[in-house]
Amino acid sequence: MDVHESILECIGNTPMVRINRIAKGVDANIMVKCEFLNPSGSMKDRMALKMIESAEKEGKLKEGGVVTESSTGNTATALSFVSAAKGYKSVMHMPKGWIPEDKRKMIKAYGAEVIEVDPGKEILDELEGKSVHGGVVEIIPRIKALELEENNENVWWARQAMNPDNVLAHKETTGKEIVEQTDGKIDAFVCAVGTGGTLLGVSEALLEANPDVKIYAVEPSSSSLFQMAPEIKFYMEKYGVPGVAGLLVNKIEEAGFIEKAFLVKDEDAISMAHRLCEEEGLFCGMSAGANVHVCMEIAKELGPGKNIVTILADNRYRYLVSEHFTT
Repeated sequence: MDVHESILECIGNTPMVRINRIAKGVDANIMVKCEFLNPSGSMKDRMALKMIESAEKEGKLKEGGVVTESSTGNTATALSFVSAAKGYKSVMHMPKGWIPEDKRKMIKAYGAEVIEVDPGKEILDELEGKSVHGGVVEIIPRIKALELEENNENVWWARQAMNPDNVLAHKETTGKEIVEQTDGKIDAFVCAVGTGGTLLGVSEALLEANPDVKIYAVEPSSSSLFQMAPEIKFYMEKYGVPGVAGLLVNKIEEAGFIEKAFLVKDEDAISMAHRLCEEEGLFCGMSAGANVHVCMEIAKELGPGKNIVTILADNRYRYLVSEHFTT
């Protein structure tokens, strides 16, 4: 019988699809990796599985264990999903007032306990009127995740923003799949930056296969992680959160392979996300819109016959109530 033993076996091996109608009139080929087809609806499933299985091998997560994390969205869902499939409990710390109700319900549906944490008056006052990267408002929730781990021997904190398995998951699976699906014929890779794990991992795999691949980063114009990294580092050091030196965005900057970083406005990301649904039938989220928006710009520069690959990170269900481009 062709039957999977677990839903976890369905993570990855997502299809690559060519963009047709939207790219009409563009000479370069734009191809998208449909990561929104992963079981919980985003590419974060890959990272969640890799991190949890590594924790199991290292003896940090055992039978009856609890997985915890601080997250503003997809990672919390993915970790809760993988935890449920493996029989673990999960506790997700989220900044109060920053997560739409539909996202909280999705996480709770996997049996997770959702704890809303006050991001802290000092931080909120500092950020008043700004739209910032989730890494800032997650600082106090990260401390709560750390405290839960320190005070309970059966709790394991995933530490997604600094966990090397975040990168390895995408180097060993996502990047490898892209190389195989394109026969290594890739001229450019475009990727929105969240923690930086996808961009770093996939880029390493692509550059090993073809050192001439150009790598482009994509961020919301209102909340650039590269721009916010010093501020995130300041607050994390101030509040005593460990592992700051391991922030993945720092590793990306150190690697020096980014050809160019694009800042995309909300309205451009949202508009393209709608077009992907309406014109291509791709039920994807807002970062996908931002990625393809940038692909269209790059296609004009690279010219005929060039192959551009990007990621459609998550599905549209997460944005039916609140449309916004965040990473």
